[in-house]
Amino acid sequence: MSTNMRIWEQVEKTDTRYTKDAKVGGQQITSLNGTAMIMKATEVFGPAGIGFGWSVLEERFDKGAEMFSGEGDKRVSLGHELNHTVKIQFWFKQDGQRGELEQYGCTPYLYKSKYGTTTDGEAPKKSLTDAIKKALSMLGFSADVFLGMFDDRDYVQQLQAEQAIEQAEDREAEIERQKQERLDYIKSVVDTMRGAQSFQELKKLHDHAVRRLTARQDKSAIQRIAKELADLSPKFDKEAAA
Repeated sequence: MSTNMRIWEQVEKTDTRYTKDAKVGGQQITSLNGTAMIMKATEVFGPAGIGFGWSVLEERFDKGAEMFSGEGDKRVSLGHELNHTVKIQFWFKQDGQRGELEQYGCTPYLYKSKYGTTTDGEAPKKSLTDAIKKALSMLGFSADVFLGMFDDRDYVQQLQAEQAIEQAEDREAEIERQKQERLDYIKSVVDTMRGAQSFQELKKLHDHAVRRLTARQDKSAIQRIAKELADLSPKFDKEAAA
């Protein structure tokens, strides 16, 4: 592990227990639990206020788009949206040195909803949490989420499997359970490939399985699936020739 990447490689993988799917601005995202990120920072740097912390440098409400109600001649202005913004200085200590980062957090405060205009009294707290999470992300915390790796379902499943072993009371039993699950999966893929009705269907089954197994870095299983593809392909060559 290089000195430059030491923190990053400690914290880049996200504990899937502390994530959830969310929709923000019409976009599907993976939401990170702020308290879980603080817990991880405490593990790496020490308690908040001693090993790491933050100061609020600036806080303000920014005017957004104008809101309207009604249509045509009955259209009336409801005023402008307001967004709460906070700027923090985040600091941490590592090997006797102090590092500092500046970051922003932003949360809608006054906005239009289906109920009319709505205000969020929790906006300042949410903006602060947002700024802290963004500052930690610059050090590599939950980098797999910010790099888009959580968009890959196979990556998430592999991460969940690794964490299930780490967190299990009986680790050996969990390892054995996962080994059997792996064997069952390989068998199901092989059986399904043998029932394919066309080369296109066969190749699609192969490719899907290989993507999943690549995420798990399971080279021997990939070779087994590849062998099945090679064994079954001539069957469709003969059918095409006939």
